[in-house]
Amino acid sequence: MQLRCYRCGWSFAISQDELAFALQALEESQGNHYDARCPRCRHANPLSLEQLRRAAPRLPPAPPAETPAGE
Repeated sequence: MQLRCYRCGWSFAISQDELAFALQALEESQGNHYDARCPRCRHANPLSLEQLRRAAPRLPPAPPAETPAGE
């Protein structure tokens, strides 16, 4: 996910691993935003839960559960 710092204007990226961690942590703690730190000025750039969900990779749908032929 590409970001631009609100304070200094530096462009930086968040890895897919960090994105997945942020989503998991926010869902467990019922939070509403994640603070992505700018590597240049260390300013916290808030990312809403909705922004993180839009940037997250989509998981393939789960295969349907097989039912026994006798039922």
